[in-house]
Amino acid sequence: MVENYRSMVHHLTRITLKLLDDPIPFDLVRKADPPSAEDVRAFGRQLSNRAERVAAMMELLAAKGFTFSAGKDCIYADSKEVEAQAAKRYLIEHGFHDQEFQVYLEYVRRWGIM
Repeated sequence: MVENYRSMVHHLTRITLKLLDDPIPFDLVRKADPPSAEDVRAFGRQLSNRAERVAAMMELLAAKGFTFSAGKDCIYADSKEVEAQAAKRYLIEHGFHDQEFQVYLEYVRRWGIM
Protein backbone atom coordinates (compact mmCIF):
# COMPACT_ATOMS: atom_id res chain seq x y z
CA MET A 1 0.00 0.00 0.00
CA VAL A 2 1.24 3.49 -0.80
CA GLU A 3 2.21 5.42 2.35
CA ASN A 4 0.92 8.81 1.23
CA TYR A 5 -2.35 7.54 -0.19
CA ARG A 6 -4.86 10.38 -0.60
CA SER A 7 -8.42 9.59 -1.47
CA MET A 8 -9.88 11.29 -4.52
CA VAL A 9 -13.30 11.18 -2.88
CA HIS A 10 -14.33 12.68 0.45
CA HIS A 11 -17.55 12.03 2.28
CA LEU A 12 -19.76 14.00 4.62
CA THR A 13 -22.13 12.21 6.95
CA ARG A 14 -25.01 14.43 8.01
CA ILE A 15 -27.56 13.38 10.59
CA THR A 16 -30.74 15.41 10.95
CA LEU A 17 -32.17 15.35 14.47
CA LYS A 18 -35.81 16.42 14.44
CA LEU A 19 -36.64 18.76 17.33
CA LEU A 20 -40.35 17.96 17.14
CA ASP A 21 -42.13 14.64 16.88
CA ASP A 22 -43.62 13.98 13.48
CA PRO A 23 -46.50 14.60 13.54
CA ILE A 24 -46.42 17.28 16.23
CA PRO A 25 -48.67 16.02 19.06
CA PHE A 26 -51.16 18.91 18.96
CA ASP A 27 -54.00 16.41 19.34
CA LEU A 28 -53.18 16.15 23.04
CA VAL A 29 -54.74 19.61 23.36
CA ARG A 30 -57.00 19.88 20.29
CA LYS A 31 -59.04 16.74 20.97
CA ALA A 32 -59.70 17.63 24.59
CA ASP A 33 -63.14 19.18 24.95
CA PRO A 34 -62.64 21.49 26.68
CA PRO A 35 -58.83 21.54 26.91
CA SER A 36 -57.49 21.57 30.44
CA ALA A 37 -54.30 22.78 32.04
CA GLU A 38 -53.29 19.12 32.40
CA ASP A 39 -53.73 18.59 28.64
CA VAL A 40 -51.34 21.47 28.00
CA ARG A 41 -48.88 20.05 30.55
CA ALA A 42 -49.03 16.64 28.81
CA PHE A 43 -48.25 18.38 25.51
CA GLY A 44 -45.32 20.18 27.17
CA ARG A 45 -44.00 16.92 28.64
CA GLN A 46 -44.02 15.32 25.21
CA LEU A 47 -42.07 18.27 23.77
CA SER A 48 -39.66 18.10 26.71
CA ASN A 49 -39.14 14.36 26.24
CA ARG A 50 -38.30 14.90 22.57
CA ALA A 51 -35.83 17.67 23.40
CA GLU A 52 -34.14 15.36 25.92
CA ARG A 53 -33.82 12.60 23.29
CA VAL A 54 -32.25 15.05 20.82
CA ALA A 55 -29.82 16.31 23.48
CA ALA A 56 -28.82 12.73 24.33
CA MET A 57 -28.15 11.95 20.65
CA MET A 58 -26.07 15.13 20.38
CA GLU A 59 -23.93 14.06 23.35
CA LEU A 60 -23.29 10.64 21.81
CA LEU A 61 -22.43 12.11 18.41
CA ALA A 62 -20.20 14.80 19.96
CA ALA A 63 -18.18 12.00 21.56
CA LYS A 64 -17.55 10.69 18.02
CA GLY A 65 -16.39 14.11 16.80
CA PHE A 66 -19.55 15.37 15.09
CA THR A 67 -20.08 19.12 14.80
CA PHE A 68 -23.50 20.73 15.06
CA SER A 69 -25.53 23.48 13.43
CA ALA A 70 -29.15 24.52 13.75
CA GLY A 71 -31.76 24.26 11.03
CA LYS A 72 -35.31 25.58 10.95
CA ASP A 73 -36.78 22.78 13.06
CA CYS A 74 -33.83 20.44 13.47
CA ILE A 75 -30.22 20.06 14.52
CA TYR A 76 -27.65 18.98 11.92
CA ALA A 77 -24.78 16.76 13.07
CA ASP A 78 -21.90 16.56 10.56
CA SER A 79 -18.81 14.38 10.34
CA LYS A 80 -16.15 13.80 7.71
CA GLU A 81 -14.74 10.88 9.71
CA VAL A 82 -17.69 8.66 10.69
CA GLU A 83 -19.41 6.64 7.97
CA ALA A 84 -23.19 6.96 7.70
CA GLN A 85 -23.99 3.32 8.48
CA ALA A 86 -21.62 3.31 11.46
CA ALA A 87 -23.33 6.41 12.85
CA LYS A 88 -26.76 4.86 12.40
CA ARG A 89 -25.70 1.62 14.12
CA TYR A 90 -24.14 3.64 16.95
CA LEU A 91 -27.36 5.54 17.67
CA ILE A 92 -29.52 2.41 17.42
CA GLU A 93 -27.16 0.50 19.75
CA HIS A 94 -27.69 3.29 22.28
CA GLY A 95 -31.48 2.90 22.27
CA PHE A 96 -32.59 5.35 19.60
CA HIS A 97 -34.98 4.45 16.79
CA ASP A 98 -34.20 5.15 13.14
CA GLN A 99 -37.36 7.25 12.77
CA GLU A 100 -35.92 9.72 15.33
CA PHE A 101 -33.20 10.85 12.92
CA GLN A 102 -32.28 10.89 9.24
CA VAL A 103 -28.85 9.97 7.94
CA TYR A 104 -27.45 11.44 4.73
CA LEU A 105 -24.18 10.56 3.05
CA GLU A 106 -22.68 12.96 0.55
CA TYR A 107 -19.64 12.13 -1.55
CA VAL A 108 -17.48 14.91 -2.93
CA ARG A 109 -14.95 14.19 -5.67
CA ARG A 110 -11.70 16.10 -5.48
CA TRP A 111 -10.69 17.87 -8.62
CA GLY A 112 -7.57 16.62 -10.26
CA ILE A 113 -6.25 13.76 -12.30
CA MET A 114 -7.45 10.28 -11.44
